[in-house]
Amino acid sequence: MWRVVLPILASLVAVACATGRNPGPVDVASRIRGATGASPRLDVSATSSLPAGIELTDGLSRDEAVAIALWNNAAFQVSVSQLGFARADLVDAGLITNPVLSLLFPIGPKQFEATLRWPAEVLWERPRRVAAARLSLAAAGESLVQSGLDLALAVRLAFADLALAIDRQTLANGAAATIQRIDALTQSRLVAGDVAELDARAARVDAARSVQDAQRVVHDVRIARERLRLLLGLAPDDPSVDTIQQPRAAQRCAPDSELLTLAVAARPDLRAAELAVEAAAARVGWERSRILALTAALDANGQGVDGFEAGPGIDVGLPIFNRNQGGRLRAHSELQRATAAYVQLQRQVRLDLREAAALFDQAEESRAAWESKLVAPLRENLADAEESYAAGESSYLFVLENSRRLIDARLREREIAADTQRAQARIERAAGIACPAGTGDGK
Repeated sequence: MWRVVLPILASLVAVACATGRNPGPVDVASRIRGATGASPRLDVSATSSLPAGIELTDGLSRDEAVAIALWNNAAFQVSVSQLGFARADLVDAGLITNPVLSLLFPIGPKQFEATLRWPAEVLWERPRRVAAARLSLAAAGESLVQSGLDLALAVRLAFADLALAIDRQTLANGAAATIQRIDALTQSRLVAGDVAELDARAARVDAARSVQDAQRVVHDVRIARERLRLLLGLAPDDPSVDTIQQPRAAQRCAPDSELLTLAVAARPDLRAAELAVEAAAARVGWERSRILALTAALDANGQGVDGFEAGPGIDVGLPIFNRNQGGRLRAHSELQRATAAYVQLQRQVRLDLREAAALFDQAEESRAAWESKLVAPLRENLADAEESYAAGESSYLFVLENSRRLIDARLREREIAADTQRAQARIERAAGIACPAGTGDGK
């Protein structure tokens, strides 16, 4: 019997070992690095640290913030663990079911009997099962890449918000100082009888409001900094986000037609949806193969007519009542769902690109118009007011009024520049690529 059993067991062990090896790693790191310029950490760790090559002596830049987030963000590490589950499913799909050996010992008049059973349907079910699991692993890898892009978008938006809040604080302090000087001059003119009480009261109210605005912006900076710190996965007392670099001016990545082509080729969630459709189709074939259950058997007797006897046989589950109707119906429903989700995602990609591109164009047009039609003339007005005051032709109050108008215009200009940076970040996420960095400070 063992001359028959041992070769069968040896062959099954060899096949099981060959199919049970850990599959090769999905190339997630290079995909995220190509789309964001930063390498993620794919080994789940609870310790926060800075990735190699990060130097914060000159302040935290936008790209460095993305790199730190991909290294430390806890939510992204949760997504990394999902890839491990998909790898385990692939290993399980490739494993071969263990044979069952039944022994009846020769006690009393009972002769020795042995039966070896092995579910032979694994021979035609396993390839389909492995194919479906392999596609699911690839889809999980693409989903992880998309999680990295989503995290990069959130960090870029939070960085732009913090930079804008810091600029608002600087401009609000300047505006408060200017308005307070205006109030002081107005009150002195009131004492001299040059202005009415109503004008002096309005100046006093403006000064008080400017102080309140400056104090409120301090809290806005604190909130924006804590939001960025959370995305970066840093400790509450980590000083890495205390000083940041001014974001560079945003640039258009490519024309809309090229962006759509790039998105179709580079968007990981779109590729994951394609793989989900393929995996669902593979499951349909797998569920169909499960209709017939076939078990190979080897029966042996210790004392037959000719002594030891052994012979093969089969156990067949007749598909009369249960033909795996539920499993096949679920597989078809999953295929329909995956197909509809893929079509919907294609439409969503087009919408994301068009919306992000429209927001970028709108912000760029507003920024250019604001610079040429408002900020530049107000700069000239302030220069003329200063020359007029130096020549003794106008009062210092006239200089302060023009300075206040210029500060207000610069604040709105900085808000528009932040809108442009947010729109660029959305374009990068929608297209699945990294736009080239602009030059300048974005002011």
